[in-house]
Amino acid sequence: MFMDRIRVRAPGRICLFGEHQDYLGFPVIGMAISKYIYLEAKKIAEPFLIVDLLDLKERFEIKLNNKEIEYTTNRDYLKSGYNHFIRKRIKFNKGYQVKISGDIPINAGVASSSALIIAWLYFLNLISGMPFTSSQLALEGYASEVEEFHESGGMMDHFISVHGNLIYLKCEREQPSYRKFNVKLDGFVLGNSLEKKDTVKDLILVKKIATEAFNALKEIMPQFDPHQTSLKDVKLFLPNLNKEHQEKIIGNIINRDLTRKASELIRNSVNILKDQSNGQNLNYFYQKLGTLLNQHHEQLKMNIKISTKKIDTMITNCLNSGALGAKINGSGFGGTMFALAPPGKESELTRAIENAGGEPFIIKTSNGVKAY
Repeated sequence: MFMDRIRVRAPGRICLFGEHQDYLGFPVIGMAISKYIYLEAKKIAEPFLIVDLLDLKERFEIKLNNKEIEYTTNRDYLKSGYNHFIRKRIKFNKGYQVKISGDIPINAGVASSSALIIAWLYFLNLISGMPFTSSQLALEGYASEVEEFHESGGMMDHFISVHGNLIYLKCEREQPSYRKFNVKLDGFVLGNSLEKKDTVKDLILVKKIATEAFNALKEIMPQFDPHQTSLKDVKLFLPNLNKEHQEKIIGNIINRDLTRKASELIRNSVNILKDQSNGQNLNYFYQKLGTLLNQHHEQLKMNIKISTKKIDTMITNCLNSGALGAKINGSGFGGTMFALAPPGKESELTRAIENAGGEPFIIKTSNGVKAY
């Protein structure tokens, strides 16, 4: 049975904890947000998928002859997603006119490209009749966007866009595992710095340096386990490494531990967040979450070194305006940050971001990809 009209919505995300950690195999915590990629499809008689990317003013066509199609760019994610279906011998027999748009800031660290590929794969899954599970869909998104083009990103964005809400993800490549927290967090304000960035290039560079740093440590500390060894034990060996490698090791290990603390905080607060009746416990949760966010940003700024002067100014403005916590979001070197406001104070943070030259958005926790 083929639907005449299909509408799909896939969310972007903010990374609460674990920036530049998922591709190293460390856990991350992300939250789907109320900024989306929208896909609308109308069945047509011709055997084509005619795709209009409205925001980019681009169009391409896929002839439904059940053959792989050639890429025309080095980030041809939608064609890659289609090819992955074809490689699984999944056939498409009905044509559609497809229009895709979105309100996620583009190339700003909010996972617009991952939401795009997830919306597309969800649509292809619907019209093919293939019963992919949610996790299979997320892995297909990762394969289509990252592996197909030999990029350096992780799979956090795809899992969050598929599952929605809050996700704690262990990023083992062969068998990733996750825990979904069905809670809604309040008070987040997203700030777009409007600084241009090169996400792919930035990820490659930061990943390269971090990998080199851990390899150098392993050579002089054979018992080093990146998942378990404490910073205290590592510090004995750091003087033997160059300054840049020392910074990356310290930053990544501290952020690894902060992610675990945040996961424990959220896990222990699920009932409080669902009930919402105990104001004192809610206040404690958000105060503690804000503190952890600030500590995380400190490492991203000082040791991982992915922040910018403008984003730091936006963060400082928000903290001076009463934010409980704030941090850079995504791969860094531009893009977005977010701040956590006390109840009812979001508008004060939007002004703080605007005063620093940024573009603010009040955001909510979102469900995952769905037809609507």
